[in-house]
Amino acid sequence: MSALQHITAASTNFAKYDAVVVGSGPSGAITARTLAERGLCVLVLEFGSIVSPGSTYFEHQAPYSSGFSPSGSLDANPWTACCVGGGMAFYDAITFRYRDIDLKPSKYLSSDMNMDWPIVVEDLDENYRYVESLLRVSGSNGIYPFPESLRGSRIFEAMASLDINPKRIPLAIDHPEAVNGCFACSPCDERSCPTDARASVRSRRVLDDTDFKGNITTLYGCFVYLVELSSASRGSALECYVPFSGESLRIPFDRLFICTNAVQSAALLLRSQSPKAPNGIGNEADLVGRGLSFKVSGYSVGYSEKWGATSHFGATHKGPHATVYTDDFYETVDSPRGIAGLIYEANYAQASDTIGRLRLHYLIGEESWMANRVLLDDRKDSFGVPYIRFEYRNSENDIARIRFLADRADEILRAAGAKDLDRESSVHSKGSSHLHGTARAGDDPRMSVVDRHGRIHGYDNIYVMDGSVMNFAGNSNPTHTIMANARRMSLSVGI
Repeated sequence: MSALQHITAASTNFAKYDAVVVGSGPSGAITARTLAERGLCVLVLEFGSIVSPGSTYFEHQAPYSSGFSPSGSLDANPWTACCVGGGMAFYDAITFRYRDIDLKPSKYLSSDMNMDWPIVVEDLDENYRYVESLLRVSGSNGIYPFPESLRGSRIFEAMASLDINPKRIPLAIDHPEAVNGCFACSPCDERSCPTDARASVRSRRVLDDTDFKGNITTLYGCFVYLVELSSASRGSALECYVPFSGESLRIPFDRLFICTNAVQSAALLLRSQSPKAPNGIGNEADLVGRGLSFKVSGYSVGYSEKWGATSHFGATHKGPHATVYTDDFYETVDSPRGIAGLIYEANYAQASDTIGRLRLHYLIGEESWMANRVLLDDRKDSFGVPYIRFEYRNSENDIARIRFLADRADEILRAAGAKDLDRESSVHSKGSSHLHGTARAGDDPRMSVVDRHGRIHGYDNIYVMDGSVMNFAGNSNPTHTIMANARRMSLSVGI
């Protein structure tokens, strides 16, 4: 079994590790696992703590610094989730694969940045299968599709009545009929699973090194402030801070893998200024932090006076956040620019909020622009770390595409029997669980930060392997692709 402990209780013999991974979320965990499978001794560093079963996202995130949103207020969220296991501790376990169009969007979209990935979707296939098996994704590897919720079945019927093709969402949640399967103890959204039916880094033992040639040690409670360089092309150590003890640590490394998220990873590279990297590591072309993408999203809500007395809508919802979706508008001539995204069931984090309501979520990957970026503010938080600041706005194409999906969602709600409709205001520009694009991948150092294998251009031993390397955010939930791509890149690293 791999070691997991607070860094204050750990041995200080950090030189024994072959590789250091910063971040224990989906990308960091699968990177560490892959390296250990290949025989390396791996150290994983995590700032956040262990999540308690059944805890909510907001109460867990409360101690961690906010950032400055485009409005100038300190109300942005630069964390996916700061904890052992990262965002998978609280995510909705929606596990879509990306498609050709997600990796080559220039067929439809354009901006002042290259949005095409330097790989094709076939490069991810084997890695998708590996992750699906590891997480036990419904509808894959002989596992039954997860059944629709009561609200999901009404959505399914409404879509079919409009000749819209409804489908069951592939979920990384154990089927209700499986041993220790989901028994709908509460709404899943934004809370940790108390039964381990839902996949997470810990429930699926992603960091378990049993039977590997190498091993994994995970130390939490450690904030990595900057990366030291021994030369203009090689990293040597991490400068870290331990809030619990108030001490600073210097942790040497032979190979470094940055997997914190597309906001925090960019901030770490930007903080790592030195005479050898005056603008930060990997930032010779002024690209680190640029191309920030959150995914544009929104919600439509339907109401009816009669719904409160029906089996579909009269009771509270408990179980997965979403079970039914349609991808009919993913790539279609009917949508602006020929490309839109997904529409799917979306229940509320509070069970009582669902009574008498039906809610749909829609999301698209936005165009990537140089002006959308992560910056370091001059002001500092209580730990002396510069606040993160977002500069971000959506293009007219983005707005037209999301309005198209919102109109389709409203049509589905009306077909389901809604008499009144409402749209919830989107806050995606303040950060979200979907973070992409700030250390873009490519073959040309003038147009990208890392190469197709995640290695920062011009550096021998520093890699980025999280959502930062995604040139286009894609039109569906990213966790599955972030994990599959991190495994692909980790397999290519020379040992």
